[in-house]
Amino acid sequence: MAEEPADLVEELRARLKTASARNDALKEKWLAASEKLKFESNARAEFQSKYDDLRRHYHMSGVGKKVDISTLPDFSPVAKHVMEEGRIGMHFDRLYTLWQAARRAPAGLPIVEVGSYKGGSSKFIAETLRRAGQSPRFYVCDTFSGHARLDAVIDGVQSDEGFKDTSADSVRSYLADYPNVELLVGDIVETSARLTDPAYGLVHIDVDVYPPTAFCLDFFSARLAPGAWMVVDDYGVVTCPGAQKAVDDFVRDNPTFSRVHLLTGQALVFRAG
Repeated sequence: MAEEPADLVEELRARLKTASARNDALKEKWLAASEKLKFESNARAEFQSKYDDLRRHYHMSGVGKKVDISTLPDFSPVAKHVMEEGRIGMHFDRLYTLWQAARRAPAGLPIVEVGSYKGGSSKFIAETLRRAGQSPRFYVCDTFSGHARLDAVIDGVQSDEGFKDTSADSVRSYLADYPNVELLVGDIVETSARLTDPAYGLVHIDVDVYPPTAFCLDFFSARLAPGAWMVVDDYGVVTCPGAQKAVDDFVRDNPTFSRVHLLTGQALVFRAG
């Protein structure tokens, strides 16, 4: 029996409604896929832009072409060992500066580190010298209880709460295998009276803030051996403005000395000419 026209109309309406619902669902899926594609495209463009910026940044300049210092046979084992012991905040780049400074220091002259914290950099320097067949008197100077003095205006801090999770006894024990090491505990402005040697072959200054950095530069510059370096850490670090100002003030007022700002954030200060 043939369907009634009214039944055909209802059937067509039902089919149309189903088709319309399917169409709406497909449209929603298409819109979702389109938004996802747009998001992924934007994310890809943003990533490419940041990647291009990074490639142009000086930190990445020449990447893949430079010597990998972490593989240098004389340097790498000492640096890796000290870093693995977890008592140092330095990485290969800054340690390589100290390695070069220690290896080229005038032989036989005492050396100094002001700002040892947990003793990591002290051990690195001492072991570097030992492997080079040298054991000069090595003065390791620190309060081992934080900064003894700072300048609230220049250094941008009002109080000192850092660098207190250490002790002289802990560092002394850590460096016990190096009999040439002598700890000077206290404010360097006061303990410097015990540094009576006429000349020093290397001075490493890592005290972060203005007053002790400025004092060390003045004190040791008059006692720096010909050809020796003062290595000042954190010179190019934005959180340590006092270190940079102390170095800049010093070389401004002492034209016989020069400064080299390294991309490691350190500065080399040495007698010019």
